[in-house]
Amino acid sequence: MNKNDNKVYVISGYAHCAATHNGKYKLGNKHSIGLLTTDENYQNNIKQLKSFIKNLGWESITFCMVEQVDDINTLSNDTLISSFIRAKENGQSLVVNDLPITVH
Repeated sequence: MNKNDNKVYVISGYAHCAATHNGKYKLGNKHSIGLLTTDENYQNNIKQLKSFIKNLGWESITFCMVEQVDDINTLSNDTLISSFIRAKENGQSLVVNDLPITVH
């Protein structure tokens, strides 16, 4: 992962909650997710990226779309801005939509 480059890749998709998250997410619910990563080789490293998300308590991970963000100033959502900063600091960051797509 190249932390010196300004690019962050936003890989969007879906995942099922596989663990309780302090009552925030209900086990089995499906949520939209966004993984922000500085890994320009994300296509070759999908297995590792999915492993990162699984370790955070998510399963049945499906990626649907990838966007490249070159400048943090193009982001207007506070959650994405803070996630962009975390991705630059840590190499990757996960954002989960609080509202489930499917409810169990």
